[in-house]
Amino acid sequence: MAPLRIVYIHGIHSKPPPDAYHAEWDAALRRLAYVDDIDTTMLYWADIRLGVTPAMLRDARARATHRGASRFGRMRPQTNSPLGYAISFALHLFDPVIRRITKELLTEIYLYFYSRGTPGDIREVILARMDAVMREKRPDIVIAHSWGTVIAYDYFINRAYGGELPALITFGSPLGQAYVQEHVGASHYPGGVRHWLNVFDAMDPATWPDRRIANDLPGEHGEHLIRDVEIPSVYDAAGKRDPHSWFGYLMSEPVQNEIFRIATSRGLRAQSGEAAAATGLKTPQDAS
Repeated sequence: MAPLRIVYIHGIHSKPPPDAYHAEWDAALRRLAYVDDIDTTMLYWADIRLGVTPAMLRDARARATHRGASRFGRMRPQTNSPLGYAISFALHLFDPVIRRITKELLTEIYLYFYSRGTPGDIREVILARMDAVMREKRPDIVIAHSWGTVIAYDYFINRAYGGELPALITFGSPLGQAYVQEHVGASHYPGGVRHWLNVFDAMDPATWPDRRIANDLPGEHGEHLIRDVEIPSVYDAAGKRDPHSWFGYLMSEPVQNEIFRIATSRGLRAQSGEAAAATGLKTPQDAS
């Protein structure tokens, strides 16, 4: 039987070298997936940004500002009231993690939608790379974090994949932003995606102001096809509170259960109780 095929799409921030970063995701996944036979691939796009110069970034920011991109920068909790703005100001003032996430996410927006002067627009280069991965691997699951969720949605909306994806898992996603939807060119559920789980931490600024995306990306008849799940607290691999950590999201129970569901639907064998116990963790069956 073929292994469970998974494609990762990372998000914002500088990244370790591709092999090392891929190995970090694999190490986390294999602790909680409880499936013996997994074949993973990472859509690594951090290297595409290495050729971006300060001048290119300034040009992209200027072009974005001219076209109204500043609307995206007003990140705040899920309310447009004066209280929401006040809370947002206080959080950005006192929380360095939130300030860092906001700054880096805005940089990705500028480069992805407004970059010029690179060897091909960054957006087109990333989508072409994803198309090559998808057609070669034909994955059962795509797991996307942060700006990687925008890349995944952009791909399934604007590229002719020609296949069906059994499951899309997104976390820390800014897809609730109308501005992102406008620039991707759609605000509906993508064809060819059978199941979509979206996970968020309420304090993750990348998901503000609209953390739940089922209502933003409905099905053909207005159905809410995306399953939105809130996680109370996300921590990084070092145990520090980080509401945008890919590690914390990937290790969460909703993501774990979705991977396990897809694996069992494929008839793949779960790890034995002894193998799971070696990690010090319970299997989904034990936890139920």
